[in-house]
Amino acid sequence: MKIFIFDPLWPKLVDEKLEAKLLPLNAEIIVVSDVKPLSETKELYEGNEDRLLCLNPDYVGWKLNNDDYKDIPNLKAILTASTAFGWIEQDIATERGIQIVNIKNFSTEAVAEWAITMMLNLTRQTPRLIKNDFPLDYDEDFMKYRGMQVKGKRAGIIGLGHNGVAIAERCKGLGMEVVYWSKSSKNDNYIEVELSELMSTADVVFPTFAKNDETNALITDELLESAKSSAIIVDIIELEPIKNKVLAMVKEDKLFGYGFEAKPKSFNEFEGNVWAAPAYGWVTYESMYNSEVKLVENILSAVKGEFPNRVN
Repeated sequence: MKIFIFDPLWPKLVDEKLEAKLLPLNAEIIVVSDVKPLSETKELYEGNEDRLLCLNPDYVGWKLNNDDYKDIPNLKAILTASTAFGWIEQDIATERGIQIVNIKNFSTEAVAEWAITMMLNLTRQTPRLIKNDFPLDYDEDFMKYRGMQVKGKRAGIIGLGHNGVAIAERCKGLGMEVVYWSKSSKNDNYIEVELSELMSTADVVFPTFAKNDETNALITDELLESAKSSAIIVDIIELEPIKNKVLAMVKEDKLFGYGFEAKPKSFNEFEGNVWAAPAYGWVTYESMYNSEVKLVENILSAVKGEFPNRVN
C-alpha cells in the first residue's frame, strides 16, 4: 500500500513520536508539503498498489474536485485533516466505493475558548473601542462604552454537541445561568427550554448545532426579533442565513452585539459592536497538533481496512 499525505503543516506539526506510529506499517509513505497541483505528483497516478489519499484541505484550497482524483488507481480512501468534508466532490467516491473519512473533536476546547473570548469582548464593547481608537472622556465615554458583566446572566446554547457542552461548561464556570435547546441531546447539568424561550430570554446566544438544509432555517427572523435589545449572538458556525439580519439589528441597536467569522481584514467594515474576525477559533498549539494525531489514527485504521470516521 502507498499512503500519500498532502499537508503543508506536516513538517511543522508532526514530531518523531507521531511519525514513529507509522513506521511499523507495511506501506510506503509519501509526504508532500510544498503546495502544488496534485497532478504534479506523478507517483500518485502510477502503479497498481492500493493507496490512501490524505489531505489537509488547505493544500487544495478547500476544494477537491472529482477530476482531481478520478484517475488515481486503486484509491481506497480519502482521509481529511479536517472535520468539514463538504469541500470534497463525492461523485467518483460514490461510483467507486472510495471511503471519505474525517477527523472529529480535535479542536473542541479551542473553539469553546474562542467563543468565550468573543463573548467577553462583546460584553465590554471591545469592537467599538477598537474601531474608535479607545477614546477616554470621563464624562461621555464611560457612559457610551459601558459593558455588561456576565456573572448572573443567561447563556443560551442552541445545539448541545461537543462544542455546545464545552461552551456551556465555561459559561457556568463564569457564574452564568445556562439554558439550552437541542433536538436530541440531553444534559441534566443545564436547563432545557424551548427554542422560543431561549431566544427571548438569553443574554448571550450561542448557535452550536451542525449545519444542514434543515438547521440553516432553524433561527427565523421572528425568533431573532424576539431577542432582547441587550442580547449578544456569538456565532461560531458561520450561520450565513442570519448574518445580514443580525448585523442590521446591531446597527439599529436592536441587539447589543454580534460575533461571527468574517473574511480577513474586514473587522472595521461593520458598524457597531460587531466582532468580525477570520476563522481563528481552532488555532491553538494543542488543537493543531491534535488534528495530525487524529489523522494518523485514521491512517492506522484505514491500513487495516477500518474506517470508524467514515462520512459517506
